[in-house]
Amino acid sequence: MKVVLAGGGTGGHLFPALAIAEALKSEDPSSDVLFVGTKRGIEARLIPQTIFPIKFVSARGMMRTGIFNFFRAGIEIPIGIIQSFKIISDFKPDFVLGVGGYASAPTLAAALILNIKTGVQEQNSIMGAANRMLAKFVDKIFISWENTKPSTPPERTFLVGNPVRQTLLEEPASIPGNSDKFKILIFGGSKGANSLNLGIIEHLSQLKPKEDQIKIVHQTGSELFEKVREAYREAGIEAEVKDFITNMGSYYSWADLVICRAGASSLAEITAVGKPAIVVPFPFAAEDHQTKNAQWLESRNAVKTVKDANLKEGALITKIIELMESPSSLESMAKNARILGKPNAARSIVIEILKDKRLAA
Repeated sequence: MKVVLAGGGTGGHLFPALAIAEALKSEDPSSDVLFVGTKRGIEARLIPQTIFPIKFVSARGMMRTGIFNFFRAGIEIPIGIIQSFKIISDFKPDFVLGVGGYASAPTLAAALILNIKTGVQEQNSIMGAANRMLAKFVDKIFISWENTKPSTPPERTFLVGNPVRQTLLEEPASIPGNSDKFKILIFGGSKGANSLNLGIIEHLSQLKPKEDQIKIVHQTGSELFEKVREAYREAGIEAEVKDFITNMGSYYSWADLVICRAGASSLAEITAVGKPAIVVPFPFAAEDHQTKNAQWLESRNAVKTVKDANLKEGALITKIIELMESPSSLESMAKNARILGKPNAARSIVIEILKDKRLAA
């Protein structure tokens, strides 16, 4: 079977797509997968490092501020559809799945016009603009959360969870250091999160009484990498500071506590591996979907939430210390996270995509 996976831009869109691609090759080794993205997205850097080919189209959002961007997007979208026509005509896929992000819309638009089977995969509890529009026309809608908004036709909707890569579930811990220490993994998505970074390093003095008990791995993104590394050094707190982590599974296995944003992919990974976490929803996410993601999990005692606005007050460090001193709370959160996790989401999507082919065989 030949499948196009369209979209990306951020890790939140791309990593579920990679999980689906790997699950498809595992379920049907003879299948062919083609990624379609933009040259500005994370996919342009990461997909060439995999076994999967990628093609690029012109696309950008129209909702960003600035009249110049609005008109430029109006020009790029039809160009992207024309480019998508050629890509699809050359590849001749059996199915085109949009995972959100700018490249998703023109690619799926071309597939719909060419009468190819299509679907969308939505990571968040509130559908993104592209998926919301495309869901009206595609054959299959894969959602990650109960009560995803807006509601979609039940006969075309499949609640499967958000896909995570199988390697993430299988990687053993491989970070050197004293295993007796309390191990904290901090990250803010594929590009980092500045307010999260600052919310940690500006209050490291609160952690000084615990310095002999903790080891931190902190993914910062590129912008504040040097500043964060220097802050830990000056505070005398043991920390491995990285601008980007590729082998996340190894670090999840290592960690006793995870601290991150409340993006759908991060939450899917946390629950799939069953780790207790403190999440800090990004307050400017579309329709505040990260807060809604986090609230759903916190209501089930799988995570603790700290508001971004409270980071400057040291609320995150306070919460870390509180959980360090309550092993029973960590154990309960980990158990609940594992119960809510859907580690087989990618395979569930693949089986549904392959269903039509297998019925026809």
